[in-house]
Amino acid sequence: MKFWSKSLVCWLVLSLVFIFLVDLFTIRPHVISGNGNLGLLIVGPTLIIFIFFAKSLWQGFGRLRIKSNRSTMIIIGAFVLFIMFCILEYQFAVNLIKELGGSSKEPESRIYRFPWLNQYTNTLFINVYTFGILAAGITFLKIILNRIKRN
Repeated sequence: MKFWSKSLVCWLVLSLVFIFLVDLFTIRPHVISGNGNLGLLIVGPTLIIFIFFAKSLWQGFGRLRIKSNRSTMIIIGAFVLFIMFCILEYQFAVNLIKELGGSSKEPESRIYRFPWLNQYTNTLFINVYTFGILAAGITFLKIILNRIKRN
Protein backbone atom coordinates (compact mmCIF):
# COMPACT_ATOMS: atom_id res chain seq x y z
CA MET A 1 0.00 0.00 0.00
CA LYS A 2 1.07 3.55 -0.70
CA PHE A 3 1.69 5.86 2.27
CA TRP A 4 2.26 9.13 0.42
CA SER A 5 -0.70 10.69 -1.30
CA LYS A 6 -0.92 13.93 -3.23
CA SER A 7 -3.06 15.43 -0.49
CA LEU A 8 -0.56 14.50 2.23
CA VAL A 9 2.31 16.08 0.30
CA CYS A 10 0.17 19.14 -0.47
CA TRP A 11 -0.82 19.64 3.20
CA LEU A 12 2.79 19.08 4.29
CA VAL A 13 4.09 21.75 1.91
CA LEU A 14 1.28 24.16 2.80
CA SER A 15 1.95 23.61 6.52
CA LEU A 16 5.61 24.47 6.09
CA VAL A 17 4.80 27.55 3.99
CA PHE A 18 2.32 28.79 6.59
CA ILE A 19 4.77 28.16 9.44
CA PHE A 20 7.16 30.42 7.53
CA LEU A 21 4.42 33.04 7.05
CA VAL A 22 3.55 33.06 10.75
CA ASP A 23 7.22 33.58 11.54
CA LEU A 24 7.44 36.33 8.93
CA PHE A 25 4.47 38.24 10.36
CA THR A 26 5.50 37.82 14.01
CA ILE A 27 7.28 40.85 15.42
CA ARG A 28 10.76 40.21 16.83
CA PRO A 29 11.24 40.87 20.56
CA HIS A 30 13.61 43.83 20.05
CA VAL A 31 11.18 45.68 17.72
CA ILE A 32 8.36 47.92 18.98
CA SER A 33 5.11 47.32 17.12
CA GLY A 34 2.04 49.50 17.00
CA ASN A 35 0.38 47.86 14.00
CA GLY A 36 -1.57 45.14 15.79
CA ASN A 37 -1.27 41.45 15.16
CA LEU A 38 -1.03 40.85 11.42
CA GLY A 39 0.22 37.34 12.13
CA LEU A 40 -3.20 36.50 13.55
CA LEU A 41 -4.50 36.60 9.96
CA ILE A 42 -2.17 33.68 9.23
CA VAL A 43 -2.56 31.73 12.50
CA GLY A 44 -6.20 30.73 11.86
CA PRO A 45 -5.64 29.30 8.37
CA THR A 46 -2.46 27.60 9.60
CA LEU A 47 -4.40 25.73 12.28
CA ILE A 48 -6.89 24.56 9.65
CA ILE A 49 -4.06 23.42 7.39
CA PHE A 50 -2.49 21.57 10.35
CA ILE A 51 -5.80 19.75 10.89
CA PHE A 52 -5.96 18.69 7.24
CA PHE A 53 -2.33 17.57 7.38
CA ALA A 54 -3.04 15.53 10.51
CA LYS A 55 -6.07 13.94 8.83
CA SER A 56 -4.06 13.04 5.73
CA LEU A 57 -1.21 11.64 7.83
CA TRP A 58 -3.70 9.58 9.88
CA GLN A 59 -5.19 8.18 6.66
CA GLY A 60 -1.72 7.51 5.23
CA PHE A 61 -0.79 5.40 8.24
CA GLY A 62 -4.17 3.70 8.01
CA ARG A 63 -3.27 2.40 4.55
CA LEU A 64 0.08 0.99 5.67
CA ARG A 65 0.61 -2.63 6.60
CA ILE A 66 3.69 -2.75 8.80
CA LYS A 67 5.29 -5.83 10.31
CA SER A 68 5.29 -6.01 14.09
CA ASN A 69 9.03 -5.49 14.56
CA ARG A 70 9.02 -2.43 12.28
CA SER A 71 5.98 -0.95 13.96
CA THR A 72 7.78 -1.24 17.30
CA MET A 73 10.69 0.75 15.88
CA ILE A 74 8.33 3.38 14.45
CA ILE A 75 6.48 3.66 17.77
CA ILE A 76 9.74 4.12 19.69
CA GLY A 77 11.06 6.61 17.14
CA ALA A 78 7.82 8.62 17.11
CA PHE A 79 7.76 8.71 20.91
CA VAL A 80 11.39 9.88 21.10
CA LEU A 81 10.71 12.57 18.47
CA PHE A 82 7.56 13.65 20.32
CA ILE A 83 9.51 14.10 23.57
CA MET A 84 12.35 15.86 21.74
CA PHE A 85 9.96 18.30 20.03
CA CYS A 86 8.21 18.97 23.38
CA ILE A 87 11.55 19.82 25.00
CA LEU A 88 12.57 22.04 22.08
CA GLU A 89 9.19 23.83 22.17
CA TYR A 90 9.57 24.42 25.90
CA GLN A 91 13.08 25.84 25.45
CA PHE A 92 11.86 28.02 22.57
CA ALA A 93 9.01 29.39 24.70
CA VAL A 94 11.25 30.09 27.70
CA ASN A 95 13.82 31.87 25.52
CA LEU A 96 11.18 33.99 23.76
CA ILE A 97 9.54 35.03 27.03
CA LYS A 98 12.98 35.90 28.42
CA GLU A 99 13.74 38.02 25.33
CA LEU A 100 10.41 39.81 25.76
CA GLY A 101 11.32 40.76 29.31
CA GLY A 102 8.95 38.37 31.02
CA SER A 103 5.35 37.23 30.83
CA SER A 104 2.29 39.37 30.18
CA LYS A 105 1.90 39.95 33.94
CA GLU A 106 5.26 41.69 34.38
CA PRO A 107 5.18 45.49 33.88
CA GLU A 108 8.70 45.53 32.34
CA SER A 109 7.71 43.03 29.66
CA ARG A 110 7.10 44.04 26.06
CA ILE A 111 3.88 41.99 26.19
CA TYR A 112 2.57 43.47 29.46
CA ARG A 113 -1.24 43.20 29.55
CA PHE A 114 -1.35 41.49 26.14
CA PRO A 115 -3.13 38.17 25.67
CA TRP A 116 -0.78 35.24 25.13
CA LEU A 117 -1.52 35.21 21.40
CA ASN A 118 -0.15 38.55 20.25
CA GLN A 119 2.14 40.06 17.59
CA TYR A 120 5.23 38.97 19.54
CA THR A 121 4.19 35.43 20.49
CA ASN A 122 2.45 33.95 17.42
CA THR A 123 5.45 31.70 16.93
CA LEU A 124 4.97 30.17 20.39
CA PHE A 125 1.93 28.39 19.00
CA ILE A 126 2.78 27.88 15.33
CA ASN A 127 6.33 26.73 14.63
CA VAL A 128 8.33 23.75 13.44
CA TYR A 129 8.34 22.26 16.95
CA THR A 130 4.55 22.29 17.31
CA PHE A 131 4.28 20.84 13.83
CA GLY A 132 6.75 18.12 14.82
CA ILE A 133 4.74 17.41 17.98
CA LEU A 134 1.63 17.02 15.82
CA ALA A 135 3.28 14.72 13.27
CA ALA A 136 5.08 12.56 15.85
CA GLY A 137 1.94 12.34 18.00
CA ILE A 138 -0.23 11.27 15.06
CA THR A 139 2.38 8.71 14.01
CA PHE A 140 2.68 7.29 17.53
CA LEU A 141 -1.08 7.03 18.08
CA LYS A 142 -2.00 5.64 14.68
CA ILE A 143 0.69 2.94 14.65
CA ILE A 144 -0.29 1.83 18.16
CA LEU A 145 -3.97 1.73 17.19
CA ASN A 146 -3.16 -0.20 13.98
CA ARG A 147 -1.19 -2.68 16.03
CA ILE A 148 -3.98 -3.10 18.59
CA LYS A 149 -6.54 -3.55 15.82
CA ARG A 150 -4.43 -6.26 14.17
CA ASN A 151 -4.05 -8.29 17.37
